[in-house]
Amino acid sequence: MRIFLISGAISGEDRYGNLDDIGAYLPPYGLMSLASVLEQAGHAVKILDSVRHPLSPSQLSERVKEFAPDLIGLSVYSIGADKAIENASYLKNELGIPIVVGGPHVIVYPDDLAQYDFIDYLVEGEGEITLLELVETLESGGDLSRVKGLYYQQDGRVQKNEPRPYIENLDELPFPAFHLIDDLKGYNPQLLVYRRLPVITLITSRGCPFSCIFCNSVWTTRWRANSARYVIDMMEYVIKEFGAREISFHEDTFALNKKRVLEICSLIKERNLDIIWTATVNLKTLDQEVIRAMKDAGCWLVSVGIESGNDEVLKFIRKPVDKETVVRVTGWLHDAGIRIRGYFMMGHLIDTPETIRETVDFAKSLPLHSMNLTVMYLSPGSEAREIAEEYGTVNKGLDLGTGYPRGDLSFVPFGMTEEYVQRMQKKAISNFFFRPRYLAHLVSSIETPEDARRYARMARAFVKLTAYRVKKRASRSLAAH
Repeated sequence: MRIFLISGAISGEDRYGNLDDIGAYLPPYGLMSLASVLEQAGHAVKILDSVRHPLSPSQLSERVKEFAPDLIGLSVYSIGADKAIENASYLKNELGIPIVVGGPHVIVYPDDLAQYDFIDYLVEGEGEITLLELVETLESGGDLSRVKGLYYQQDGRVQKNEPRPYIENLDELPFPAFHLIDDLKGYNPQLLVYRRLPVITLITSRGCPFSCIFCNSVWTTRWRANSARYVIDMMEYVIKEFGAREISFHEDTFALNKKRVLEICSLIKERNLDIIWTATVNLKTLDQEVIRAMKDAGCWLVSVGIESGNDEVLKFIRKPVDKETVVRVTGWLHDAGIRIRGYFMMGHLIDTPETIRETVDFAKSLPLHSMNLTVMYLSPGSEAREIAEEYGTVNKGLDLGTGYPRGDLSFVPFGMTEEYVQRMQKKAISNFFFRPRYLAHLVSSIETPEDARRYARMARAFVKLTAYRVKKRASRSLAAH
């Protein structure tokens, strides 16, 4: 069978606004994993990433027709869900090809999409085995009711099958189909989070055992991971086949299992891999032994969720660290020579102007290589989304700003306005990045021509953003008169 897989429905401009020049663009890893399982079984697969390469519904239809698939698969995210539904409707009307949907929004709200008669099948939960069984059942004319994790249309009604258990042994899955991404080398994390090109993103675990109220881990709180040897084999593969010079471990919490991390670090050195790498980690999972091992094995930066500079806020959002822990562990990382990207959020449910100022001051006090500051977004499926109306003004629309400086907000704490929160965010970002001390740090960290090119791109993006804000303020002033 021939299967055409489509990722997302929002562009970089939709997500990042005027910071799209420096936004992160990561390959559609979930679709690559689905594709590898289908290809292993002998099926032909095409992947189109409409996040990286936005297309109108008619343009999308033309690309699909070129491949002549038997089945179209769409990955749906909550942000952009309406556009994905529009694409599905258009493709069905134009081409008449069966459509299956899956992805984060489907995992959280399967019934929302099951209601549309132009969507033939819906995959709930992990999709690799369910999609393969669906394809093979369609080919053989078998019984769809036996495919676990599947919703499907039958006689004008939606049939819901038994849920599919999560995959226990992730090593059973083949490596993702990196080869199906035409411009794999064009995907990069944000500018301050990589040093060498090409950067290849790897996801080697699923799930997160922590329970921060603003988060919705689509893989639940049960953590599963590829073995250390599987990870190293995959690293060797992308180095040899795709020229990877840097690896980005982009998962909820890379360092949860100390034994696994130490083994990965040991094998990197044992196999003499010429690679540097970064990872997203939870500060609670790090100790000095792990930090030293990561540094010795080529880790140069970790991304960590800090979220707030107020202990009461941290406790309320159930972040598994307090300020003292943050100071201690970031100190260990800095002393070991591993740079730190700190993720912060303002507009938490119980935030006040005072706690927001504490967060900004705390970020400036830490030894951070860079900082990411977003506004609270009520993620579908999160606890925060369910209780937010007790703490502020709520907009549960799905086509809102994603926390970056653009668009309407999904939540504003009582006692604040949307304009105030966005103004504070922009001011905080400027105050952090344009400190003389921080600018001196950036200059001193330039070691290669690639470093200089990345920083130049970032500077151009900020100039564009500043010009946009000046133009917007002038327009508002003229309108007022």
